[in-house]
Amino acid sequence: MSGGGEDTMCGRFTLTQPGQLGLRFDVRDEVPQGARYNIAPAQDIPVVRETATGRVLEQRRWGYQPTWAADRGRSAPINARAETLTERPFFRQSLQRRRCLIPADGFYEWQDVGHAPKQPIYFRLRDGAPFGFAGLYAEGSTGSPADDDGGCALITTAPNGLVAPVHDRMPVILRRQDEDLWLDPTVTDMVALRHLMQPYPADLMEAYPVAPLVSSTRNEGARLIELLGYRVACSGEGCVVFPAPLPSRLSRVDTARWDGVG
Repeated sequence: MSGGGEDTMCGRFTLTQPGQLGLRFDVRDEVPQGARYNIAPAQDIPVVRETATGRVLEQRRWGYQPTWAADRGRSAPINARAETLTERPFFRQSLQRRRCLIPADGFYEWQDVGHAPKQPIYFRLRDGAPFGFAGLYAEGSTGSPADDDGGCALITTAPNGLVAPVHDRMPVILRRQDEDLWLDPTVTDMVALRHLMQPYPADLMEAYPVAPLVSSTRNEGARLIELLGYRVACSGEGCVVFPAPLPSRLSRVDTARWDGVG
């Protein structure tokens, strides 16, 4: 990947409930979507942005490459680090003027199990609902926000207690009540924006291992998120491994602590 403070985490995610996007994100002119279980870099992905007449849902390439960038021949970064956004000219203008939501309902990370291949782990909200990643879209060829040829990137932050045993970064999942502020193009207070880019609460998420099928972008379909054996969930006492299915209420039970090795 090329400059601007990007990192290599969160390279795959899912959007398996596309019919909910209009209601969930209050968008008009909804783009027809099919269920997607293996969204990868350089693919077109749905993006929500604010306009003078309301929110719109549109397609943009996953990969941030402003038309003014000198190294457009290199791979476009798919992630941007929250901690350095205000310091990096590559992303700074987009943080000020071109913020967006990237709808999803889960993402994958690959766990080092001491031998090849790595084990893919699927992360999602405990209720399975769609959510919005904090994203930035790049300036297009004419400078108009409607130009989609500059692509987009996900913002990442430090991991919560659920993700930390698997990876040292996680995507910024915005709380629903913070989405309006994030999308508002009149908001330029960097302190307020930085406050939104925090790890999502671990106790509102769950994780479980899935088959290595997701490691190939050629594979698609619901089988990619089928559970393999156990789930991990967190409470005030920490994150623990539960036999599937996950109990509706977490309590002290005789289970293994989540250390990222299943």
